[in-house]
Amino acid sequence: METLIDRPARTAMAEALRHLAAGRISNDQFVDRLGPASRDAAVTEIHLNGAWYLYDDTREHRLTGRQRLDGEGRREVARWILFLKTDLEYEWPSLRGLRWMLLLLLSAVTLGAAGALYRRRMRRAGDIEVWPFLRRQDYEAALAQPPYLTGWKCRPPVLSH
Repeated sequence: METLIDRPARTAMAEALRHLAAGRISNDQFVDRLGPASRDAAVTEIHLNGAWYLYDDTREHRLTGRQRLDGEGRREVARWILFLKTDLEYEWPSLRGLRWMLLLLLSAVTLGAAGALYRRRMRRAGDIEVWPFLRRQDYEAALAQPPYLTGWKCRPPVLSH
């Protein structure tokens, strides 16, 4: 299988996510900033299985006020952005198109049992708590080299008497 890291698409997604989560842009502006579809699975999966659930796509709005992300939501988005800034390939099983529709239909018919089986499969595939990273050690390694503020040196404050 061909590995594809689409750096421009990942950068655009990371920046758009930062602005969406901070309430600086609307959901419609977020989608507009993503540009054409990318073949990078990370960009597609983070959009469809992460970002899309942050907002209501039936109307234009910002994530401010009552719709502002809570601390956990902001930490989750930060993890997605951190992944996008790496050169790691997206390794989770992908469920798109007809398979996704079939899972939705089966979940409805089985009163959620099919969805529960799929979630169990995902938990066996990797550490779901650090998604889109597959392994916690990859997440921790990325945290050790933050993409923002790298190289900044903090100067001690100047104290005056």
